[in-house]
Amino acid sequence: MRISLLLLFILCLTGSGCKKQYGEFYDPPQGQAGKIYEQLAANPSLSIFVSAIDKVPSLKDELNSSGLYTIMAPNNEAFKAYFESQQYKSIDQIPVNELSLIIKYHIMKYMLFQVNFMNPGLTKSEYDLYKYESRSVSSYNDVLPNGQIRSIYYPAKQLQVYTPYYFTSNNVSALDYKTVYGEDAEISASTQLNVMGASAIEKDIAAGNGVVHIINKVLLPPKNVAQEIDANPDFAQYGALFKKRFLTYTYNQAATKAQGNNGDVNGDGIVDSLFIRDYSGNTTIDAENPLNIEKKSISITAFIPSAAAFQNYMTTRFSEFPNWDDIPINTLAMLYNSHFTNTMDWPTKVLNGQSQSVGGDVINAAGHIMSVKMMSNGLLYQLDKVIEPAAFTTVTGPLYFSKNYNIFLDLLNRSGLIPILTNVNLKYTLLAPPTDQSLIDAGITYNATTNTYSRKKTGGISVNLGVTDIKALVGNHILLNGYSKSELTDGFYPTVNGTYLAVKGGKIEGSVRNVLATIDQSIQQSNGYFHRLDKAILDPEFSINELILQSLSGAVASPYRKFAELCVAAGLNTKDFLTITNVDAGKKFALFVPTNAKIIAAQNANLLPKTGAQGSEILTFERRARLINYIKFFFIENQVFTDGFAKGKASSTSPTAKPDVNGKVPLTVSYPSANVIMVQSGSNPPAGEVNLTNTDNAPQNVIAKDGVIQVIDNAFTSQY
Repeated sequence: MRISLLLLFILCLTGSGCKKQYGEFYDPPQGQAGKIYEQLAANPSLSIFVSAIDKVPSLKDELNSSGLYTIMAPNNEAFKAYFESQQYKSIDQIPVNELSLIIKYHIMKYMLFQVNFMNPGLTKSEYDLYKYESRSVSSYNDVLPNGQIRSIYYPAKQLQVYTPYYFTSNNVSALDYKTVYGEDAEISASTQLNVMGASAIEKDIAAGNGVVHIINKVLLPPKNVAQEIDANPDFAQYGALFKKRFLTYTYNQAATKAQGNNGDVNGDGIVDSLFIRDYSGNTTIDAENPLNIEKKSISITAFIPSAAAFQNYMTTRFSEFPNWDDIPINTLAMLYNSHFTNTMDWPTKVLNGQSQSVGGDVINAAGHIMSVKMMSNGLLYQLDKVIEPAAFTTVTGPLYFSKNYNIFLDLLNRSGLIPILTNVNLKYTLLAPPTDQSLIDAGITYNATTNTYSRKKTGGISVNLGVTDIKALVGNHILLNGYSKSELTDGFYPTVNGTYLAVKGGKIEGSVRNVLATIDQSIQQSNGYFHRLDKAILDPEFSINELILQSLSGAVASPYRKFAELCVAAGLNTKDFLTITNVDAGKKFALFVPTNAKIIAAQNANLLPKTGAQGSEILTFERRARLINYIKFFFIENQVFTDGFAKGKASSTSPTAKPDVNGKVPLTVSYPSANVIMVQSGSNPPAGEVNLTNTDNAPQNVIAKDGVIQVIDNAFTSQY
């Protein structure tokens, strides 16, 4: 019996005797409202809108079929006002393609009643609380300089539906809204809805497959920001340079196949390729519905200078570059980034100076706004000035106006330090290498194929530089606080990446002791000083423990050889050394290493265990522990003395060296006339005086990743 019923059902589906049209299976129940087209046609105040629907191919049938729609329907009065302000005086005069875009812009997907707009989180939590996809999809043809046409793919235009909730949650005032949409733009008291400046005068007219809201204006699909820059003659120079230096096209295979004849550029009936326009660093400006990093819908704001303002700025500020094509790409990128935000900045926010550009710089547009216009993906302000990024006026500024710093500026961009350096509330000193070649000479090279940098390290081995490495390299050229050239007196100066630079006799000493740089140009900027050096200063390659233990592979003359031998005798390998210096915790140290001669003398007097040429001893556990504490005595924790002449107190890391209440030995260190004095307070025997020494070929102030090493002439054997 079941088989017979199944066969009968199949016959009804396939046979002509049981055939029924698709729409008939979805007829509404008795008494329910008819299809949405029927509801529109039954309302006399919507007759012009209905006649427009009838002229759009297939739209009437679509609205009469299954599916859910929300229609913002302009009434006849809205169309009459539209005809008075436009070149077209009737529906019949509007070309069908243009009419289709206009009418479909009033039709949204899904059935959205007023309650859905008032509480959008109920149905639209993943999107902006006011943007809704319409049925209007337009093509855009971009003409290349060689005359070739690129047809650009865009998804459907978004309708913006505003409610009191939107105004409250986004701090938008009624004045803001009128400034953007016109004096007659306001939220209807009865419906609480406004659509792109049009008030909803009737709401929630239900149909079997949707809902209608009647509005008092005809809505025209707006351009997006990039399209407006293309179309506005006053933005011609700004847009032409933008496109020439930053615009690329990406072939969109899926859109090309799906769009059908919408991709027919030249009208020959053949589907042409569709592309996506990508403005490098500003991917949102040509998107109909930009997304943030969490893939949620956002709206942007553009601040575009007038032709006169742009021309004046470019010829004045970039006079060094007669041809704008010669302006470094990083400079132009920073300039253009300063004109866009990833937020919807209504006029009050702009006038209060609260806009934050993509480049991280505070927009200062108050008093310079010529006009404001709502685009499909955000607001566009026309200004009578160019927004200059803070990066141009702070310590980074001179880098952007010279061809000499392309590599250094690119490294600075990759390091992520620019937002820090452009903070006008903090002070910095930027020590820039003189040219790109100076970095290349120092072993920094760029691979265009992989878009990566590498560094030739000690031993001739080249290693690729990651973000952390680049930050360390660039950060070694940036001092905390702002110092003029005359203020850089002898002493140590901390960098932003936690290392140090030493200044002695006007020479700047980095980690490479045979590289002593001098300042050959100084420029005061808004938050510090820019100093151009005569050579690059690289960041330290090695930590303190690496520098000490490396000396074991060299001759006895190495300044750290005997100290390293004591470390080995104490059983301190590289890992154990980290337990002393705790570099993983980000601590910094001053390590005072006794000379080889002082340690040898102490060993020969049986005051220290013998090592190397003095003979090897097998140490007991107790003597090894004593030796470890002795070694720790010379590590001054969490302080590198940054002033070459000032006294400062510090604590040895040794837990057994005449401890204070904190369990560490207080030491007073000073540098009178380049001599260091270590005074062990309350010590017995009495405190010892030590001097920096240049014996054993010992360079002083050797800077490591985690501090500074100095060689002294006292072994402090009492600590053993």
